[in-house]
Amino acid sequence: MGVRKKYKRKIIRSNRLFYWYVEPDIDDEGIIKLHIISENKKLLVTYEVGQYSIKNKTPKIVIIGEEFEGWTKEYIGHRRVLTPKWNDELITPKLIGEIIDWCLLKDKEIKIVNWKGEIIE
Repeated sequence: MGVRKKYKRKIIRSNRLFYWYVEPDIDDEGIIKLHIISENKKLLVTYEVGQYSIKNKTPKIVIIGEEFEGWTKEYIGHRRVLTPKWNDELITPKLIGEIIDWCLLKDKEIKIVNWKGEIIE
């Protein structure tokens, strides 16, 4: 079954189609989150908008899908990893492309964190 396309924007990166949208997460106190989904639903990530403006804190992304390059461990469930500091004051296709490119980058350092952002490895 494909991705529900209603209210989602499209972007093509690495010759693949991705969908993205931004909405409040009612399960997480209404925090605004960016969702990126590959057409085959294997790459599925969420990124909390506004992490750029938080000083002394490295932003994190939540990996929900099974595809995320550079991951060497068998893992089931949500995974949180630290990300580069992207300027996320405005959500633009350029930012979406940077996030997708980073997720698909094979040679990157991955630091696993818990829900509080504390490194657990």
